[in-house]
Amino acid sequence: MKRNLALLRADVLDELQAIERVSETLRAVTDKLALPAEEISAYDRGAIGYLLHNFYNGCENIFRAIAEYFENDIGGDAWHADLLKRMRLEVNGYRPAVIDDELYRLLNDFRGFRHVFRNAP
Repeated sequence: MKRNLALLRADVLDELQAIERVSETLRAVTDKLALPAEEISAYDRGAIGYLLHNFYNGCENIFRAIAEYFENDIGGDAWHADLLKRMRLEVNGYRPAVIDDELYRLLNDFRGFRHVFRNAP
């Protein structure tokens, strides 16, 4: 696969814009997040969950584009977790770490939430 830095940059910027749109929508509903759980309708909980799901998807799309650009294999059954772990690693001679340990822990919580959100009955 031929590496195209301009394409990687465009993909990352596009995802960052999408993440910003999701963030703006979440900021608009922060008043709902301050309410006790029993006061938030099932519809609103679902909508907020969907926004959080989309936030993490955007992050993962960026990480996947970076991994593909640097030809990192992300196959396997646990590729979602493996991809996130790899983004906190510096690959000497190829790329710096993309995220630090603290951001890794926060995003790993989002990854776990997204898994539950997608797979809950």
